[in-house]
Amino acid sequence: MATEHIQRGQVIFREGDKSKEAYFIVSGLVEISINTSHGVQSLAKIGPGEIFGEMGMIMDRPRSATATALDNTTLETIAEAEFEQQIIQRSDRLHVYLATLFERIRRTDLLLSTTTNATVPLVSKPKPGKEPVFRVKIRSHYDQTGFDHPSVEKTITKLPFRIGRTYFDTAVSSLARNDISIEEHHPYQLSRNHCEIDFEHGHFVLRDRGSKLGSWVNGEHVSVDAGCITSLLKTGENKIIFGNADSPHRYTITIEELP
Repeated sequence: MATEHIQRGQVIFREGDKSKEAYFIVSGLVEISINTSHGVQSLAKIGPGEIFGEMGMIMDRPRSATATALDNTTLETIAEAEFEQQIIQRSDRLHVYLATLFERIRRTDLLLSTTTNATVPLVSKPKPGKEPVFRVKIRSHYDQTGFDHPSVEKTITKLPFRIGRTYFDTAVSSLARNDISIEEHHPYQLSRNHCEIDFEHGHFVLRDRGSKLGSWVNGEHVSVDAGCITSLLKTGENKIIFGNADSPHRYTITIEELP
């Protein structure tokens, strides 16, 4: 395998390019995006240990998405002849690959299912100059709602930050990609892959991941059924409800711009 060093902002390949190899991320961050009727939509942001670009190579088709380095990134290139040896026969890499693939398929399916009727907010590009630095915290209010679950309070240090119901009742729990997993029993308010917090076009957003009931963001319903799968998060406190409006999963997401 050859090693490539990619600069932040550099396009690794574009949608429609010829597929020649797959990539294993040694360090850095890569965004996978596609063009839709709503504009460019992010499918995933993937980091060290993850693999991308393999589908076009395996199926001998043009690239179905664009890959862009969001940070200075080091990649190992994997030719078709090497793929089985480097990925399929290595349990450590195969496990990560399957988890990444399932997340990507679910996100693509969600975008395709909402192309005709869901709205995606149009947000402005960040102003030129020094990029702002933010601190983002998420905190539960289970002490107030009476839900029997330990309190949750975290500073978000990676994006996207994924939230969902614990996979304790399924054999594929090891493939879950949640950063917060909440135990819950029937009737469920949370889906296993419920939502995620992300940063795009200069704004923090909460994005639905194909959940059954959706979420409420500062009084706005975010779900496939509501026709809106992404909601902007404001600087300061954001009141979040995961599930129906009367759900006990009430949280505050606080966004603080640092000096």
